[in-house]
Order: sequence, then structure tokens, then C-alpha cells
Amino acid sequence: MNRKLTYTVKDVALDLQIFPEYDGETVRFTTAKPGDTGASKVSLQLGSIRDHQIREVTKEPLTHDDISIEETDLPEPARKELKKLGIKSAEDLRRTVEDRKVDLEKVTDQQIDYKNLADMINQSRRRKRAPKVSKISVAKSVPGKAILTLKGDNLAIASSLEDFPVAVINDESVEVVSANKNELRIQVNEDQIQGTSKQLKVALDPYAIVTMNLKN
Repeated sequence: MNRKLTYTVKDVALDLQIFPEYDGETVRFTTAKPGDTGASKVSLQLGSIRDHQIREVTKEPLTHDDISIEETDLPEPARKELKKLGIKSAEDLRRTVEDRKVDLEKVTDQQIDYKNLADMINQSRRRKRAPKVSKISVAKSVPGKAILTLKGDNLAIASSLEDFPVAVINDESVEVVSANKNELRIQVNEDQIQGTSKQLKVALDPYAIVTMNLKN
């Protein structure tokens, strides 16, 4: 049963005498002591709040497909610039640039390029869902042909990319017949997998390549 969210705070009014400090990144407050002069006055007023108000102003938690900016390889200065804009995840970034049309290069001191930033985030996201091959099998197809079947997890997850996946055996292109996140089927000439050790490389997407040696 889903229970309605309820949050209540007793009405409170509070005045604080403080000394604010700002170092360019962080604001710190020190409470004034008796006899101190020059302090700033901050008045706080707390009241009741309803569940729908919280839903309106609270960000959704990270989804399975989203990734935190902290999990990326972004330089620390770039992360701080994004946090100043309220960007804490890949989805925050997408909404800021694509939906709100914010030009990151103009509003950040680091001159952040969105395309490069998106590539770095996609690389980090792919590492989080790294491909794993658990089984490979060979079956005859039409005369002179065979089908290599790779089974595993997180294989072809970028289904919207027309140019992927692609595969080569010893740098010779082979046809990817079908692909999904759990299975990859590759059609090869039988002589391509016979004889000495053969190396199979599969570029699943721009950020993930699987390499393995095939032996009879």
C-alpha cells in the first residue's frame, strides 16, 4: 500500500547573528559571540509543508541508467563548475543543455564543451555497465559459413547507434547478424575460424570493445 507523504514542521521564527565568509566556492557562517560587532542578521521562518510541495521542488533520485557527475573522470574544477549550476548527474546535464538551451561554454569559467563532456560521461556510464562474455559457441550456417554466438551481459546496449556493433577477425570484417544486450550472433567464413589462433574484436559501441582469441 502506498502511503501519502506527510511532512510537518512547527511554525518557528529564528534570528541569527552571524559572520558569513566566502572563499570563491563555499559559504561558511560563524555565529557571533556576545560582544562581537559587525555581524549580519539572518532571519529564518519555518512553516508547514505539504507532500505535493516537496515533490515539486525535489529532484528525482538517480535512475539505473543515470550516472552521478562524481562517478565520471571529469577534472575537479569542471565538476565544481557544474555543481554551481545545479548539475549533479548526466540527466541534469542533458536537461540543462538540451531542454533549457544553456551554453556551458558561456556560463562556466572552465569553458566546458558539452560534446566532450557528454563523451566522458558516456564512457563512465559504459564502465558502470561493462560488457561481459560468459559463453561462445559455433554452429554451421549455409555451406562454407558458420555462426559465432556470444552470450553474456551488457553486450549491445546502444541499439540506437546504426554503425554498431561491428566485428573483425584478424582485422578482416565479419557480419554481425543480430545483437542485443545478452547475445551477439556473427556470421563468418569457416576458414576464418580454422587453423591457428584467431583474434576476434567486437566494437559494441563507441565506448566498449571486446577482444578474444578463438582456438580450435
